[in-house]
Amino acid sequence: MFINSRKIFLFFIMMFLHSQAIIYAQNITKITGINYTGNTHFSGRELTGFINSKEGTVYSPQQFELDQKNIIRIYQENGYMNCRITSSGAEFNFDSSAVTLSVNIDEGKQVLIGEIVLSGNKLYTSAYLKEQMETKTGEVLNALQIGRDMSDIVGLYESKGYTFASVTVEEIEQYFDGGTEKLRLKIKIDENDQVKIDNIVVEGNTETKKEAIVREISLREGNTISRENLLDIKRRLENLGYFERVEQPKIIKYKNSTVLLIKVKEGNTNTFDGILGYVPPSPDEDRGYFTGLINLSIRNLFGTGRKVEARFKKEIKTTQELELRYLEPWLLGYPLNVSFDFLQRIEDSSYIKRKLSLKSDALISKRVTISAIFDFERVIPTVTNSLFTLFDSRLLSAGIEIRYDSRDYVYNPFSGLLYKTGYSAGQKKIYNTSQYPNIDIQRDFTVQKGNVDLDFYYSFFKRQSSLVGLHGIEIRSPRLETSDLFRLGGNNTLRGYREGQFLASRAAWCNVEIRYSLTRRSYAAAFYDFGYYLKPEDDLYNIPAQEGFLYGYGLGIRIETALGMFGVSYALGRGDSILEGKIHFGLINDF
Repeated sequence: MFINSRKIFLFFIMMFLHSQAIIYAQNITKITGINYTGNTHFSGRELTGFINSKEGTVYSPQQFELDQKNIIRIYQENGYMNCRITSSGAEFNFDSSAVTLSVNIDEGKQVLIGEIVLSGNKLYTSAYLKEQMETKTGEVLNALQIGRDMSDIVGLYESKGYTFASVTVEEIEQYFDGGTEKLRLKIKIDENDQVKIDNIVVEGNTETKKEAIVREISLREGNTISRENLLDIKRRLENLGYFERVEQPKIIKYKNSTVLLIKVKEGNTNTFDGILGYVPPSPDEDRGYFTGLINLSIRNLFGTGRKVEARFKKEIKTTQELELRYLEPWLLGYPLNVSFDFLQRIEDSSYIKRKLSLKSDALISKRVTISAIFDFERVIPTVTNSLFTLFDSRLLSAGIEIRYDSRDYVYNPFSGLLYKTGYSAGQKKIYNTSQYPNIDIQRDFTVQKGNVDLDFYYSFFKRQSSLVGLHGIEIRSPRLETSDLFRLGGNNTLRGYREGQFLASRAAWCNVEIRYSLTRRSYAAAFYDFGYYLKPEDDLYNIPAQEGFLYGYGLGIRIETALGMFGVSYALGRGDSILEGKIHFGLINDF
């Protein structure tokens, strides 16, 4: 009978593979249990949790050996420095498919810390450093806790300018004190010298002058620098708004000098936008009219940090507003910013209001600014036969403002606080009271104004941030005219209402936002605003006081465009239906 040789060959190959599979299956040994003896500090379940060899897993002699070393290490970390495993074993069943492991432990006595010895420290006393440490005498030696203590000590030195300070555990030795075994922990501190900056190098500043950057970081060549300084430099430069990106500054040793390297990437500092609207003629009018907004902002003029802003807004046919601003930073090289502001408002063909402001900001510290404010305000009536009289007046006032800013990033903060409070008082003079002999009104009186603003930022999880803003303002005077009152409503106060819809001598409002970051500067938000306003009664014309509680809510988004930061929101006010919401939009400036 003829037998095919290929079939015979395949038959033997299959028989060989089958036998190898049987041998491999016979060599797999599963752990059926682990027995511990001599352990009192840790239970058997706790010890099993420390190792990889567990019931139901494949037995490996090498892994079992590593597990025993790990058990000793954990005992030593808990103060049992003389712990040892006296014996261990593996008992197999008849075909070696299962094994029971056994470990006999001699825990020894728990040894506590008796002394902590510090050496090399000159800036801080040993007593002070020991107070800052979590590791104390009389406690069990904990390696993780010691690691945290050393990091904290390094942080103390870095905060004082000792950037290259190092802390190491020099030795852990055992000794006897009155017959009791204890541990002596020796920690060596190498303070090194404070890092002095010999040179400051700025890279990437194609438009902004180096001098404008150096003056903002509050460091000069020859000054010492710390880790806190490095973090603060990045935050301060980012908050200027000049740069698209600021890298973490670095300290570089070059030959015999120390160099502070700052790398930046210029951003868009000039913004211009315009919005145009057209209102068609009503049945009793021949022509319609245009409304709109023009906004120009230059935040880094000539690369020196000077700022210029111009804004023109026409709300309705007879109401328009023009505003011009200029900021001169670091006047004569001192931490003193001076700004000028001009405002002209033509209000419904009833009056023209012009205001000149001079503001001086003294940079007291990295976060605190105190400002002096001087205002000149002129109100000129344009209608003299109206039902309600507006007087030709002039107001000269002076005030002070205190500002505290700890926000981590001004464009999209995740933490920090912005607090502002101000007070001003001025003398108002009425020029044309003689034209109204039937009206008894003072020609000269005082106008006072106080305001407070508090914005608190907090993040609960990654890419999310929250804002709670509390604001209030009060204006006091024997007589308040329309031009004196605060305008409440709109994008910067209560969303869901027209810009400046409510006039008030006293107002308080709160803004609550839940934000989700899209980019470093952009985010989407859901918000809820609520507030209160009071307009005092007018005895002259028998107009009663007006007050109300308001709220608005909606959704908004802020995105970074080539023109700048653009924000838009849709908000509903009290009693509005879904189609009656207000759209607030425009470029975001931080003048």
